[in-house]
Amino acid sequence: MDLTRRGFIGGGAALCAMGGRLSAAAADAPIDYDAIQKEIEALPPKAFEDFVYGENMAANRSNLPAAECEAWYAKYPILRRYDEAFRKVVDDMRRTKVDGDTPAVWYVYNMGVIVKTRKSLFSIDLCHRLAPTIADELDFAIISHNHLDHYTREFYRAMDGRHKTVFQNFECNYGAALHIVNGKLAGAQGGYSYGNCKYDVKDVTIRTYVSDHNPILRKFVMPVEVHIGDYTILHSGDTHDVQNLRPVRTPDMWIHHAWCWGGCYKREEWANSETVRGIRAFHPRLAVVSHHQELTHTNPGRRTFSAALDRKTAAEEEGVRAVVPFWGDRIA
Repeated sequence: MDLTRRGFIGGGAALCAMGGRLSAAAADAPIDYDAIQKEIEALPPKAFEDFVYGENMAANRSNLPAAECEAWYAKYPILRRYDEAFRKVVDDMRRTKVDGDTPAVWYVYNMGVIVKTRKSLFSIDLCHRLAPTIADELDFAIISHNHLDHYTREFYRAMDGRHKTVFQNFECNYGAALHIVNGKLAGAQGGYSYGNCKYDVKDVTIRTYVSDHNPILRKFVMPVEVHIGDYTILHSGDTHDVQNLRPVRTPDMWIHHAWCWGGCYKREEWANSETVRGIRAFHPRLAVVSHHQELTHTNPGRRTFSAALDRKTAAEEEGVRAVVPFWGDRIA
């Protein structure tokens, strides 16, 4: 299986703060996926949790001293790739100008993306140690559900403390709700949605839905359909059953959790995966296979490149273009 391609970052020392930047040569170097898979497998989930979340899974870890970061990187090289991918996205985000309805979309980690339109900058399920460092730049954020592989508490606090709306289904987001300027409510239209709501923010329309995470966590996830002019992003979070999704427009991009409750690992089971079932239900123009290499999980729940590429193949066999992005990639 040939997994080599350009466009991901690797190697090179970097500052722990946001100022670090890779050279162009390092950023364009081919990536050895077999080596990265070994780095991932060498990282215990508990170590990743300590690095990203800290004490009680809720500490501010976005400003670790450089020396401490380098110690983490030396012990677990995959953590350098994880941090540098975020820096690459932010660097690209700041340089990119968007014209027309098609947004720029960057894949950060797990199911997290940053989206830039002509007038807006926002995130969906942004879960990264460094996420709080861009809270000033984001107009709003969307979080599909209350699991810490889809956001960090420090990121939520950073947004709420800056009176930024966070659309989600588990907090009141008082910071946005209480943002008054010249006697008028200046926040967006509330920050809590059980589902089946519609919000208009700048040039973006957000429709929220309700879905099951799995047969145990019912009505736990808030999938979103995001309209930017004629362009539509459907982000289904950890939706267990695509029948819970009711997009009103054909998705140009469907970012989805590509697995299914109980397996679907064998080729003859692929038709039961959310990838194939979603394609048959609402015919997305691009299927983005996400929620792979989630570092707080253990195998098989961590999902390897091979497993993700199986879903990509399944999508293509259904006649739909599909991608398996990795940290730092631009996908639109």
